[in-house]
Amino acid sequence: MKNIQGQGQSDPAVEDVLAKLAPEDRAVVQGALKRAEKTEAELRFLADHDSLTGLVNRRRFRVELDQYVSFAARYGGRGAVMVIDIDGLKGVNDSLGHQAGDTLIRRVAEILRERVRATDIVARLSGDEFAVLMPQTDTAGALQLGEDLRAQVAEGMPLNAEVDGATISVGIAMFGGQGEVGAEAVLVAADQAMYEAKHEGRNRITLFHAAGEKGAAASRPQTTSARIRDALTQNRLRLATQPIRSLASGGIERYELLLRMTGESGELLPAADFIEVAERSGMVQELDRWVVTQALELIGERERAGAPVSLHMNISGASVTDLSVLEFIERRLDEGEADPARCTFEITQTARVEDYDTAAGFADRLTEFGCEVAIDDYGAGFGPFAYLQKVPFDVIKIDGAFIRHLPRNDADQLTVKAIVEIARGLGKRTIAEFVEDEDTRTLLQEYGVDMAQGYHLGRPTDVAEGLAPA
Repeated sequence: MKNIQGQGQSDPAVEDVLAKLAPEDRAVVQGALKRAEKTEAELRFLADHDSLTGLVNRRRFRVELDQYVSFAARYGGRGAVMVIDIDGLKGVNDSLGHQAGDTLIRRVAEILRERVRATDIVARLSGDEFAVLMPQTDTAGALQLGEDLRAQVAEGMPLNAEVDGATISVGIAMFGGQGEVGAEAVLVAADQAMYEAKHEGRNRITLFHAAGEKGAAASRPQTTSARIRDALTQNRLRLATQPIRSLASGGIERYELLLRMTGESGELLPAADFIEVAERSGMVQELDRWVVTQALELIGERERAGAPVSLHMNISGASVTDLSVLEFIERRLDEGEADPARCTFEITQTARVEDYDTAAGFADRLTEFGCEVAIDDYGAGFGPFAYLQKVPFDVIKIDGAFIRHLPRNDADQLTVKAIVEIARGLGKRTIAEFVEDEDTRTLLQEYGVDMAQGYHLGRPTDVAEGLAPA
C-alpha cells in the first residue's frame, strides 16, 4: 500500500481496481487506503521523533549532528552541541508520580523549542536529557543561549508548589575550527560538561575544554569509571525488583531486576543516571556480570527454599556483542544451581547492537541453555524489525513510551495493537511497561497483552524485601 496516494499521485493499478468496484465498495476501500496512508505517515514520524514531546529523537539527532560536523570539517565554520539535563526529575516522579514528571519534561521541551533559533535542532535524548545542535555559532553565542534557557527554566513552571523552581544543568561543546573531532566525540564532550555542571551544584552551565585547559575535566569518563569500580569493589551496588504480572490472572509471574548504585551522599542512583557513562567508559560489561551473578544466586537460593522465582536481567548492547560476557554467563549457568528456564535476558532494542549476527549467536546460545530472551524497549525509534528477523527471542517488551498515554493517544493504541498482532503471529508473548493506572491495564488486557509491569501493578522494592521467600 506504500505510496498509493503519496505526494498527490495515484497508482494506476489501484485506480483500475477501484473503477471496477460498486460505488459503496469503492468508498469502503478508499477509506481503508486513506487510513493506511495516515498510519504509515504516523509510523514514519515515530521513527524520528519522541512521542512525549514531539522533538526529534536520539537517532535522528545523531544523523543531523554527523552531517553538520562533517560539513564544518570540510567547508569551515563553527557550531556547538548543548546537552541539557533536568535536575531532580526522579524526585518529581517519586513524590508526585510520572504524570507530573511527564508534564515537567513537556514544559522544558516547549521552552527549548521556543527559545532556540530556527536553524537549531532540539532533541530529547533520553528520559530527562535533551540536546540542542547549534550550527554556525561561536562560543559566546552558545553560552548566551545556554544562559537564556537556564534562566527561563529557573523562573519556574507552576505545576504545583513542589515543582516550582525546577532547574537544568547544561553542558556545551564546540566543534569546527582547529582540531577536528567526530560527531560522537562532540556529543560525549557536551555530556561530560553537563555532568560537570551537576557535580558543581546543578542549575549552571559548563563549557567543555580540552585536556590541560581550565574548564570541564576531560578525564570525566575515568572519574566515572573509578566511581563504578569502587561501587563494584566496595559493595555499593544494589538490586531492586519490580513484579511482572499476568494480565489474565493478576498474579505475579516473574520479576525484573533493576540496578542501583549508592551515590556519594548515600542516595540510591537508578541505572539511567550512570549506565550510559558506563558504556562510554567501558565499564558496562562488569556491571552486567555483577547483575548476572546476583540474579543466578537469587534463583538458586529461592529454588533451595522451595519458592522458585523467575527473573529478568538487562544486558547492554556492548555485552551482547562481547564473547567474554557470553562465556561468563555460560560458565555461571554450568557451575551454579539456577534453573536456566527461570532466567530471562533482556536485550534492549535501542542498544547499539550493530552486529546482528553476533547478537543472534548470543541469543541462540542462551536459548540452547534453556534461558529466555526478551527484546526490551520494542518499538522505540520504530526500527526493530531486524531484531525480529535475525535475533531469536521469546518475549517482546513494549516500549513504555507507547504505554504511558495509551488511553488518550490513538497512535499509541494503534502501535500497541500492531505489536501484539506481530507477537501473536510469531507465537511470542508480550509485556507492557510503565502501566500507571487502571484504564491502561484494562486496555492492555483488551488488546491481548500477556503481562505488564508499572507503578499501578507494583513499585520497585529492595531485592531482599521483594524476593523474600513466603
